[in-house]
Amino acid sequence: MIQAKQYINQPFQRVNRKQPCPVCGKTDWCSFNDRIAICMRVESDHLVPGKMGGWLHKLVESPTYYRSDEIAATAATKASLEVCDRVYRAFLNLLSLAPYHIKELTEHRGLTVKEIREIGFKSLIEVKPWQLCKRLINMGFSLEGVPGFYLAPNKKGDGYYWCFNYSPGIVFPLLDIQGKIQALQIRLDKPIGDKKYRLFSSGNQHTGASCGVPIHVAQPEVIKDNRIWVTEGALKATILSQRIGAVVLGTVSSNTWAPALELLEKSFPESDIVEAYDLDKYTNHHVKTACKGFREAIAMTSRQVSEAMWDRHFKGADDAAIAGYKFNFRKIN
Repeated sequence: MIQAKQYINQPFQRVNRKQPCPVCGKTDWCSFNDRIAICMRVESDHLVPGKMGGWLHKLVESPTYYRSDEIAATAATKASLEVCDRVYRAFLNLLSLAPYHIKELTEHRGLTVKEIREIGFKSLIEVKPWQLCKRLINMGFSLEGVPGFYLAPNKKGDGYYWCFNYSPGIVFPLLDIQGKIQALQIRLDKPIGDKKYRLFSSGNQHTGASCGVPIHVAQPEVIKDNRIWVTEGALKATILSQRIGAVVLGTVSSNTWAPALELLEKSFPESDIVEAYDLDKYTNHHVKTACKGFREAIAMTSRQVSEAMWDRHFKGADDAAIAGYKFNFRKIN
């Protein structure tokens, strides 16, 4: 049972394009804090009392773009894309890739050793964050405003040191359309609740910066399909792109499709679209709602949209592609 009064008393943020609703993915009408979202579209068992309206949804993990009033007062201005790209590349170069992660990527994800190396997968395990930060600073990099890094108070209380939070897992880059690293994401070795992935962000930390909800642009070496595919997750997008020879946009989650729509309109205004959400869009209410919202929004652009279809033995399009399944397509508009 959600303790409504307890959570409603915490500061709420209104959704916008840079911080969509964690439940429905829309960029208006809803609000959220670090514990719950008040969604005006997706129903739950907990109706918000009074004039506020909407439904309460408890969040498994605080959105990376949420900032309490206290944190917002000390937040850093996000560094430029060029600075983030340089720092992230140097950061990844300081890491290696554990054998068990190589095995997972080759045997379970269908990637070759060459692809793993070129994409830039690394292991974030058994590291001391402050030591890595110190090495980056000694190399001449500034960590100020780079999402993931923040200043932490030392135990003596007489100063601060650069640090980052992490949970063990595989870390990989999220690229923009120009191939620059705009953010990092971690596939957790041990899921937190039902969350298998975590963005490398520090928007909810003192002097930290949020990475927002970036859209990963996965591009193959050779284009075989001129349509633009959209799926859930950067890792899935990367694998799918390599197998089908198409540009694939990977959203952070099923309901954070609004930034993908903006990217499509700006960078691929004439391209046909293929929606390739996971098959739980037929059984999971939240995913179904998000997929419907994306389809309706993209249909308003008057471009051709098709749904990718595959054997239901495979949950994701990436799994089907790894197995060599030939996709079928159904026109949505």
